[in-house]
Amino acid sequence: MKRIIVLFTVFSFTFSSCTSLRIKKSIEGFISSTEAKPSQNKYEGNYNLSISFSEPYGDIDVSLQIFYKDLKLSSTISYFNGVEDIPVIVNSTELFEGAIFINLVDPEAGNVEMEVYFDDENSISGFYAGQFKFKGERIK
Repeated sequence: MKRIIVLFTVFSFTFSSCTSLRIKKSIEGFISSTEAKPSQNKYEGNYNLSISFSEPYGDIDVSLQIFYKDLKLSSTISYFNGVEDIPVIVNSTELFEGAIFINLVDPEAGNVEMEVYFDDENSISGFYAGQFKFKGERIK
């Protein structure tokens, strides 16, 4: 009987200790996700940019939207072909040392990477496929 009481006491103590740890972890997770929001706003927004390609393409106007979805950085991209906006498939969007790297599918070249650098609050610049420069402005 004493063994049962001792085991029950140990089990109760262990269970209550683990519960408090889980609550503490979830509170810490909530605080860290709340603290991350101000820095997220630094990158979020809609941008218009122009990528300078060589002939026969010339300059192409591009719309870029950067946003957080479930605390994960995401983006959408489209370009204007002279008649309508054409959406581009985005494979991934990652933040690394203050720059955003977007892996996307170019219908002409396959998978390429777009590097986006934040010059100030309202302007961006970078490279498309590592060689074509662009500049852009935040519109929202």
